[in-house]
Amino acid sequence: MQDDSLNIKALLQEIESLKEQLLESNSIVDAIKQGDVDALVVHHEGVPQLYSLETADYTFRLLIEKFNQGALSISRNGLILYCNDHFSKLTGIPSEKIIGTYLSEYFETPNHFVALIEALKYGINTHEIIFKTNADTITSFPANVSVTDLEPSVQGIGIVVTDLTEKKRHEEALVKHQEELEEKINELNKINANLEEFIHVISHDLKEPLRKIVMHNGKIDGSYLSESDAKSMNVMKSSALRLNSLVDDLVNYSSHTAQEERTNIDLVEVITEVKDDHEILITDKNARIEVLGTLPLIKASKVQMRQLFANLITNSIKYSKTDVAPLIQISQVETDAKNEKQTPKFIQIQIKDNGIGMEKNHLSKIFTIFQRLHAKNEYSGNGIGLAICKKIMENHSGIIKVESEPNRGTTFNLFFPIL
Repeated sequence: MQDDSLNIKALLQEIESLKEQLLESNSIVDAIKQGDVDALVVHHEGVPQLYSLETADYTFRLLIEKFNQGALSISRNGLILYCNDHFSKLTGIPSEKIIGTYLSEYFETPNHFVALIEALKYGINTHEIIFKTNADTITSFPANVSVTDLEPSVQGIGIVVTDLTEKKRHEEALVKHQEELEEKINELNKINANLEEFIHVISHDLKEPLRKIVMHNGKIDGSYLSESDAKSMNVMKSSALRLNSLVDDLVNYSSHTAQEERTNIDLVEVITEVKDDHEILITDKNARIEVLGTLPLIKASKVQMRQLFANLITNSIKYSKTDVAPLIQISQVETDAKNEKQTPKFIQIQIKDNGIGMEKNHLSKIFTIFQRLHAKNEYSGNGIGLAICKKIMENHSGIIKVESEPNRGTTFNLFFPIL
């Protein structure tokens, strides 16, 4: 009787144990059905054996497989439960050989894994790691590793690995290009310094003998010369004067490479000074220079503004019609903003004349140094004035544009940035 009682008690205990195992098995089956389990690890004699499972969420699994990034799920101690094909390609190892190994084995510095997991506690989940590879062409590659703790939904950690090889290559190329650019800039600075030195030589050493040629030429009494010799002397004098003018213009052109101090400039005052400076030319040509409306204050170099407006005004007078007095009108053009909230980026100043104008195919040439559209015997000048205007506008981060029609005049538009 006592033996039967003991047997019944043992059977009841075994039934309870089986119930617990059944409950645990049902929980695992439910987790598998819901797609919460990627793999099962069964320990046999202390050795982990891993069994991958195809979950019900096939679409999600397919998406991960198609990733152009490595994707893994690992246990907290780094055991790889799953990896996609892309990670397999990155390491050069078949996925079936990766699953069941430890993530740290693929790090060039294995102890980085501990730091990577510890950093999760502080919300740091992005790291740059060097991975080892079994590929024939490369032995390692830099990668960005993004770590996501999947608990409490799933007991595990998600890893996304992004290969940085191309990015690093582009960065290195960019650094190299920047170094080359800096080298070119240094070379250019040296060339500019040499050019400035050369200009100084021209302005001092070349102008002195020219001045003497002109001076002594003027002392020669032409009454003792034959008509032919007197004509030759005049040609020599005019050539020396033209060369002297060319030297002045070249020095003027080079001097406008400098960034002078910017102050608030009253353009009306600048135009008045230009008119005073060129009073003889303006009177001789019976020219009228009108300022229409008000002109704004701009932040600029006063010296360069005087040079700019002097060149444009004298250019308009120079290329005026023979039978019509030159009329030059200067005004501010209101910026055409699409709505009231838009802030204009430029101040537009317009210089309009009633001169001879020019063909459209010539408009692109006029700002080029030494470019002339007319013969020397038709109009004076060295073809530098408008090149200086362009350089001055560039110095002020501005733009100069031109519109023209033959016999209907020319309009220059100056665009100054609003600072």
